[in-house]
Amino acid sequence: MKRPLLALLALALATAGCESERAVPPKTVTGIEDEIQDDGLFLYGDPNGTAAELQMLGVDRVRITAGWETIAPAAHSARRPDFDATDPSAYPDGAWARLDRAVAAVLSHGMRVMIDVAFWAPRWAVQRSVGTPTEERWKPDPVEFGEFAEAVARRYPQVHLWTTWNEPNHTAFLLPQWERRGRGWFPVAAHWYRRLHEEAYARIKHVSKRNRVLIGGLTSGGADRPGTYRTIPPLRFLREMACVDRSLRPLRVPECHGFRPLRADGFAIHPYVHRRAPQLHLPNPDSVGISDLGRLSSLLDVLHRRGRIRERLPIYVTEFGYETNPPDPHRGVSLGTQAAWLNHAAAIVYRRRDVRMFSQFDLVDVAEDRLYQTALRLPDHRPKLSFYTWPVPLWIDGRNAIGRVRPGSGRRPVSLEVVNAKGAWHPVGKPFRTGPDGMVRRHVAAPGIYRLRWNDKTSLPATAR
Repeated sequence: MKRPLLALLALALATAGCESERAVPPKTVTGIEDEIQDDGLFLYGDPNGTAAELQMLGVDRVRITAGWETIAPAAHSARRPDFDATDPSAYPDGAWARLDRAVAAVLSHGMRVMIDVAFWAPRWAVQRSVGTPTEERWKPDPVEFGEFAEAVARRYPQVHLWTTWNEPNHTAFLLPQWERRGRGWFPVAAHWYRRLHEEAYARIKHVSKRNRVLIGGLTSGGADRPGTYRTIPPLRFLREMACVDRSLRPLRVPECHGFRPLRADGFAIHPYVHRRAPQLHLPNPDSVGISDLGRLSSLLDVLHRRGRIRERLPIYVTEFGYETNPPDPHRGVSLGTQAAWLNHAAAIVYRRRDVRMFSQFDLVDVAEDRLYQTALRLPDHRPKLSFYTWPVPLWIDGRNAIGRVRPGSGRRPVSLEVVNAKGAWHPVGKPFRTGPDGMVRRHVAAPGIYRLRWNDKTSLPATAR
C-alpha cells in the first residue's frame, strides 16, 4: 500500500510551488461526477498541492465556498458601505485572493469547479445579529445576496456550476428556522431561502446562460419538534419552498402569495447517515439519507408534474462522508468500516439514473471535535484506508458487482480477482475494459471474496454470497 502513497506525495511536492493559472482542458466526464470539497486546504492551505493529489485520486470536480462574509467590505459593520455589490472590482483589495488561487489550482489540474455562494452574511445584510460576528445568518437580505452572487459569477466566467447557500435547513447556516405565529410555529427558513435562491439564480443566469444553478444543498435530517434553533427535515423544507402542504395542496400563507414555480438546474442534497450503514433508511419519512434518495426523487417528480418546479430536477449529492475513530472517538466508525461504507454508498448512487454527482467531504480532517471528521486523511495527514480504496471502489450485492475506476478517462483496462483458500488472488476470466465512464458492472458466478485491480491499485475486497 505504500507505492500509491509515495507517488501521490511526490507529485504533490513537485507541484506545490506551481503558481500557473493556465487551465488545462478538463477530462471528459460521462455519467456521474465524483466531487470533493476541502475549503480548509484550498482556501487556507496549499491549493496547488491539494489539486494535484485530487487529480491523482480521480476527482472530476471540486466544490469551493465563496464566503460572503469573508469577501464583502465592512463585513462586521451594521452600516452598509457605499459600493456596487455586483462589480467584483468594487470589493476590497485582496478580498478574492484565496478564492482566485483555489479556482486557478483546480482548473490547472484538469478538474472542474463548483462554487457554493454561501455562508455567512455580512452584518449589514442581516436583520439582526446572532452575536457571532463571523456567523451572521438571521434573515440575510435576498437582494444583497443576489448582487453578491452576480459578482462571484462575473469574477469566475470559467465556472459554470453553482449552489446557493449551504444547508439552509440547518440552524448553523440560516436563522430563524421556525417562527412563532399565534399558537403555532411556521417554518420560515424555507420561504426565506426560496427568496435567497431566486435572487441568486436570476443574477447568475444573467451573467451567462451556460451557468447551471442548483437549489437545496439541504442536510439529511431535522428535529422532531419545531423551534427557532431546530433544523427542518429536508422534505418538509422542500414542500414549504414549493408552497404546498403535506398533501401537496397549495399553502395559503402570505409568503406564498404570487408564488412562481421554482427555478433550478438540479437539486443538491447532503444525505449523511452518520453511524448507520448506507443501506439503512432514516426513520423520519421527511429525512433523506443515502438510501432515501428515492424519497427525494419522487417528491421532485410530483412537484414538477403539479407545476411547483419548472423543470424535472436531477439530484446532486454535493456532500457525503463517514466520520472515523480516530480521530473522533464519539461519532466515528472504524477506518475499515468507513472505507467499506463509502464503497457501498457509491454503489447505491451509481445505480440511480437520476443522480448526477457523488461527493466526498473532505480530504484531510481538521483537529477540532466540533467539525466533521469524514476525510480520507487524518489531521496529521496520515492516510486512512479509504484514501487507498477511494480511486477504485467496488461493492457486491448478492452476485451483482458494481465498481468504478475514478482516475483517468475513457475505457480503462481492469481485471476482477478472487481469493483462493490459501489467501492468494487469481484473475477471474480475462482482463476487460470499463465503460467510458469508468464503471464496472459484472455478475459474479460463484460466492467468494473479490477485488477490482487497475494498474497497481486495487479495490477493497468485496464478498459475493
